[in-house]
Amino acid sequence: MEDLLLKERRAGFRLPFAIQVMIVCDQLAWAADVLDLSEGGCGVFRPSGCLLRVGNVAQLYFFEGTGAAVPVSARIARVTERHIGFEYHEPQTVPPSPA
Repeated sequence: MEDLLLKERRAGFRLPFAIQVMIVCDQLAWAADVLDLSEGGCGVFRPSGCLLRVGNVAQLYFFEGTGAAVPVSARIARVTERHIGFEYHEPQTVPPSPA
């Protein structure tokens, strides 16, 4: 039921995607695996010990292996026991790429 309600609220099509993201909020940071991406946001598997709440603003750093990460500013739109949903402040490519 939770997944059905979340799908109805999403504005864009979400694409399952295997990539990592570093979530930075104030002085705290968590590494997480991305669940899915869209132009307007992303879903991630909630990292252990993650303290983020709906409405927090975070900087997301998307990366694959070593090399440059792609920074994206986002607001936490939803938090469940297993997932966190982010809404980007600006539309992004899928996957996010440097400007």
